[in-house]
Amino acid sequence: MLKKLLLVAVMLVALTGSALMAQDLMKLIPSEADFVFQVNIQKFVSNPDVKKSLMENLEKSPEQKKAFDEFVANTGFNPMENLTQMVIFTSGKIDPKAPSQNAGAIMAGTFNPSRIFEAIKKDPNAGKDVEITKIDGFDAIVPKDKKDGFGLFLDDKTAVLGTEAGVLAVKDVKKGTNKGAASRPDFFAILQKLDLSASVSGAGLIPADLKEKVKANPQAAPLASLNYFFFAFNHGETIEFNFNGEVDKKENVETVMTSLNGFLAMLKMITGQAPEVGEILNMVKLTAKETTVQIALSVPKAKLDEIKVKMEQRIKEMKEKGGVDVEDGKDDVEVEEETERE
Repeated sequence: MLKKLLLVAVMLVALTGSALMAQDLMKLIPSEADFVFQVNIQKFVSNPDVKKSLMENLEKSPEQKKAFDEFVANTGFNPMENLTQMVIFTSGKIDPKAPSQNAGAIMAGTFNPSRIFEAIKKDPNAGKDVEITKIDGFDAIVPKDKKDGFGLFLDDKTAVLGTEAGVLAVKDVKKGTNKGAASRPDFFAILQKLDLSASVSGAGLIPADLKEKVKANPQAAPLASLNYFFFAFNHGETIEFNFNGEVDKKENVETVMTSLNGFLAMLKMITGQAPEVGEILNMVKLTAKETTVQIALSVPKAKLDEIKVKMEQRIKEMKEKGGVDVEDGKDDVEVEEETERE
């Protein structure tokens, strides 16, 4: 049963990708988190295109469809209706000796733990995999194989799924025995910059090893001055994506902007023979404010549809001229369609 819930949760994140990050959920993020993503599930599933895509993907996967239908029928809990928001976190530190990494998903919604537990008890297979218990007074679903996902209800409106380390870290923050993300002033300040009205937003630490690799490239070297990133994505009549980088010092902002403008110019040159891509790149805006640099893209959905039609027509013409392999062309169109859905 827990595996089915995890499957449904992962599926929702993958299809929406990781809700308005309410302050109460934000306070539950453990201090070990280096990457945080929030998904406004309620906003996504209210979008007709997204809901259609979600249902189509369910139909394509018999395993997911069966797991979803069984879970809803047995527990009375429909993630697309009862979940409102989800905050996913993970630590950037990898400990090869640890049985699991510190990661989890904090979910807000309407839960009925007793009915979920009753469904688990009635499932002859569930008892082989999990145990219903209490951890520090909180109702919990504990896997017999510690490598599987843990589940814990903080109350009837908040639940946590994830690794043992991740779930217990959130539980300890709730109890006040573990520090939350607010104990890391620099990172918490970045979290405060998230667009709370976005369909999806997130933030993270730029890994030190990645910064070292960037320094090896003369053109990209200035980007090693970036310490954190945060982004926001909105899906509606207008598709909006804003990616921001936090520069270590204000005096380094100019060189970072020069590097970004150079990469954008290079992309435009490389895609010169693909005018549809060029149309998108010409809409990209680069700006800087204080120590924050931003790459922003805002495209009306109607414009994206128009560009898609142009690209499909161009590929069709190239096929007719023998310039593109039929199967390769087919793959390109499918990738484009999938990108639009996401």
